[in-house]
Amino acid sequence: MKPEARVFWRPRRGLAALLLLVMVAAAAFFAGPSAAIALPDVPDANAQNVQHFTRARVLTQPIEAPTGDPPRQLDAAALAGDWKPVALPYTWPRAVVPGAGTDAWLRTWIELDLRGVQAENAFFYLPRWQTIGRVAVYADERLIYKSAGDTVWNAFNFPLWMPADGQEGDGSRAPRTLRIRIDSLTSAGGAVSTAWVGAKPALEPRFQWRRALQSRISEVMSIAVMGLGLFAFSVWLLRRRESIYLLFALYTLFMVLRGLHYYMGLEPLPIPSAWFGWITVNSVNALLVTWFFFVATLVPRAPRWVGRALLVLLALSWTVTMPLLQVLPGMDALAPLSYLLTILAGIPAVLIIAWAAWRQGSREGILASLVGIVDLPVAIHDWLMQNYFVSPEDIYLWPVSTTARLLMFIYIILRRYVGAVDDVERANAHLAERLREREAELAANYAQLREVQQRETLSRERQRLMQDIHDGMGSQLISALKVAEAGKLSEPQMALVLRECIDDLKLTVDSLEPVEADLLLLLATLRYRLLPRLRDSSLRLRWEVIDVPPLEWLDPRSALHILRILQEGISNVMQHAGATELRVATAREADGVAVILVDNGRGFTAQPEGATGHGLSNMVRRARAIGGEVTWEAAEGGTRFRLWLPLKAPRQGAPFVAGDSEPASLG
Repeated sequence: MKPEARVFWRPRRGLAALLLLVMVAAAAFFAGPSAAIALPDVPDANAQNVQHFTRARVLTQPIEAPTGDPPRQLDAAALAGDWKPVALPYTWPRAVVPGAGTDAWLRTWIELDLRGVQAENAFFYLPRWQTIGRVAVYADERLIYKSAGDTVWNAFNFPLWMPADGQEGDGSRAPRTLRIRIDSLTSAGGAVSTAWVGAKPALEPRFQWRRALQSRISEVMSIAVMGLGLFAFSVWLLRRRESIYLLFALYTLFMVLRGLHYYMGLEPLPIPSAWFGWITVNSVNALLVTWFFFVATLVPRAPRWVGRALLVLLALSWTVTMPLLQVLPGMDALAPLSYLLTILAGIPAVLIIAWAAWRQGSREGILASLVGIVDLPVAIHDWLMQNYFVSPEDIYLWPVSTTARLLMFIYIILRRYVGAVDDVERANAHLAERLREREAELAANYAQLREVQQRETLSRERQRLMQDIHDGMGSQLISALKVAEAGKLSEPQMALVLRECIDDLKLTVDSLEPVEADLLLLLATLRYRLLPRLRDSSLRLRWEVIDVPPLEWLDPRSALHILRILQEGISNVMQHAGATELRVATAREADGVAVILVDNGRGFTAQPEGATGHGLSNMVRRARAIGGEVTWEAAEGGTRFRLWLPLKAPRQGAPFVAGDSEPASLG
């Protein structure tokens, strides 16, 4: 093994335990299945009620191809011939490669003497009979059992179990002789295990155990394998890039097809015998191919040429044995040869992929390869048993070894799942760490940005205040200074200028207060600031302000524009209208709100654009700067001033630039 592979190959305890289980199973297979199916000896109390037949008499007769059912009553003339004593289990040879005369038939009689059986209502138990043909059982000369399944794919894997007299519960008809008639192809050979006759309670556990090992396990494992295959196929439909799940789904499909003839055959097959044999026998080759590609997905640099060679072998096998083409004899004659070729091809394939997995340190590949290595002695044992080189008392190990394949797949899927969860957890931890780092960076950047924004805000507010003071109070003081220097400013005028400057300064400060888009709060502030001046001017105020929608765009700069516009309008009323009453109102309009000033003075007829003073034009420019508009119109007994403001954020208007002298009284 390469050094880097040695570093990688550090099996965890779970994998080590699974490998130990596989090796113990392999050792059990090599030691022989007899221990696996052995039952405790029959208790002494029942020994006289059970007889184990290890010897019998055998008669062989060449016959024509059998047709129809066996006779219900045995003719004594049919038993004429040379009976020979034989030991059980008994086998007669078969031709491995089909040749001439392979369609000849042979009838084999096996006779058991039941006169030594002392049990009443005795049962007959035969662990196995195996051949291409059919079986019938006679108690004395009376037929008590006949096989009803297919001739080729018959119930070879089902033990025989029946009342010795053919009718349970009738002890008065205990037979003296039991004869087993097996009609078989001469080229197929045959085998019969030892037999048991005795009391049902003593023999039934043995029969149930044997039936479970030979056929029930195959059925249960087929169901389990089918469930895992459907699960793997469903996963593959969701994750098409994971070909390992599709390969395992195909592998389980061929496993189910291969296992059919282990538990079918008691009844006639649902499809023609030739097609059934073509499917089940060739499924062995398909299993080898899909297993190799399954392991190859676990071994990154697996030799692909082996897989291509196995595909060619599979294609040839499925083609030349197809019943539709009839290139070669049927699968009943070719099955032993096909199995042998699969074993010969599988040995190098398994060893090559196992060596590649070991060299590359692929943990999953090594596990799957070990399962393949265990399958080799299993396949050899089953082939030897099929060809009567192993006692028919044994069981076919392939269905039992399916457990190792299921454990292997479950381990691989579990390991991939746990690995995926670990990867997700590591990725989440990494993302969380990166997120914390990003959050720290963002917090630092935000703090810096906030500091910069605060500095910019302070700078903008400073500039705004300087501009507002310059445009408002500054321009008023400069105008007043020029008039004073000319000697034309009286003390009352000086007091008025100073009062207006103070009001202007207060409005500038008030505009900095948060109004939260509330126009009414802004108007209330204006009322609070101007109410003393209104009282001094003997101007009665009618406050008819109603609730209006909030102006989301209202900020300190816009608030100052509104205050200045209304201040200028109220100052004009106090200084020029000669009014005694001023009504302040609000109104809700289609797409905005309006602030209305109505006085009962002399009236105003000049248009804003044509006014000679700077106050009115400044009001127009301020309104446009915030997306609003101002209008004047003569009202009944006075003037009506209207400031319209939009509900939505206004378009960026032209910047407001005040004139040289803002107040109308000095314009």
